[in-house]
Amino acid sequence: RWQHLSDKMQGLLGKILPKNSMYSPMTMAQQHSCNDVLNSMNLQAMTNNGNGWCLFVYNLPAESEESLLWQLFGPFGAVNNVKVVRDFNTNKCKGFGFVTMPKYEDAHRAIEALNGYCLGQRTLQVSFKKAKNE
Repeated sequence: RWQHLSDKMQGLLGKILPKNSMYSPMTMAQQHSCNDVLNSMNLQAMTNNGNGWCLFVYNLPAESEESLLWQLFGPFGAVNNVKVVRDFNTNKCKGFGFVTMPKYEDAHRAIEALNGYCLGQRTLQVSFKKAKNE
């Protein structure tokens, strides 16, 4: 089942990210070593909550469930936790959620592939969660 989903995601992502794109998940690992990527990013601005790298996912549809986040992020690597933030009264998604991934490299690939991804009529915004004091 996961392999089928992974193949489907690669097909979808291949349509929105050219294979020779610097940020394509297919070439990211080949073009940048981990140290190059880490050195080019401001790690203090990103949240590693001790369980992994916390990603902020914005512009989710109101009917979004946690299973959607597992399906979107799972093909990029291990996922520790997902959370869809819900309205207390309606129990509908408030339009955003969080995903925690243990490996920086997997989280970075997921951001590069899914930020700007069209989900229905919405365009997702995916980034590392910022520390609250920023």
